[in-house]
Amino acid sequence: MKPETMERQLIVRKETMSNTGITKYDNKALISFFTLVIILSLAAEAYIITDGPLWMYFVLMWIPAFSAIIASAIALKDDKEKFSLKSFLSGLGIRKCRIRYILLAVLIPLIYLLIPYMIYWKTHPDNFGYTGVALHLVLKDCLPMMVIGIFPNIISAMGEETGWRGYMLPALTERSGMMKALIITSLFWACWHLPLLAFGDYMTGAPVWYKLPAFVLCILPVGIIIGGLTYLSRSVWPAAFLHAAHNNYDQAVFGVITRGDDMMYYVSETGFLTIICAWVIAIIMIVKVKDIAAKEENRI
Repeated sequence: MKPETMERQLIVRKETMSNTGITKYDNKALISFFTLVIILSLAAEAYIITDGPLWMYFVLMWIPAFSAIIASAIALKDDKEKFSLKSFLSGLGIRKCRIRYILLAVLIPLIYLLIPYMIYWKTHPDNFGYTGVALHLVLKDCLPMMVIGIFPNIISAMGEETGWRGYMLPALTERSGMMKALIITSLFWACWHLPLLAFGDYMTGAPVWYKLPAFVLCILPVGIIIGGLTYLSRSVWPAAFLHAAHNNYDQAVFGVITRGDDMMYYVSETGFLTIICAWVIAIIMIVKVKDIAAKEENRI
């Protein structure tokens, strides 16, 4: 890559990960975002826990996006700039990106989820739904769902990622830098799920005292990976695809063909094998982001 091309890309990345378009990440807008997302999410989670309908999960996953849109609208009103839909959406991370980041987004969760499941299947063959079945028959059954299942999951994943990585991440990046913002956003995202883990039917199969810290230890590196990919791609689309692929692989494919009372200690979003694999990839992502950030500081 030519030096001037690299420098131009670094400039664009820095601009798009901070104050983008007409969306301003001022204190009033950010406080509005956190207030809305916390109050509305707790209300939705309480409804779900008290035997609310399944469609409330979809509503819950779109609360972060709704909160980000309202916060951005408040900032727009205060700023009194001419409205541009393209700039408004860009300020929420909704912008085009290179296809390689989408491919990475669907490949990365396959790595940190499939490796733990394969180890578990190997060490617990009786808990694998395809024990003794030829590999090509397993692939014939699973591959279509692994691919097709991502797309319906995109709809709900986009609701979360527009809020978390499209709005919250760049807003915090302006205040504390990329690395701190990655960690804070990921930790907030992990804790956002905890009421459903503690009191609902999410991630059953392990006691609360184990699954709460284990879930945080797993989702924290996943959030770092998603945030790092957002930073590298300058778009929220890879985040949505990774989130959708993660949910699809774990909940609709690998989890379906796996059984065993102890599986949640090994695999899925509370298993120690998944935690290890996710942290390995997260560390690689941190190194990559730090390298790009250092180049930005030197060139801009």
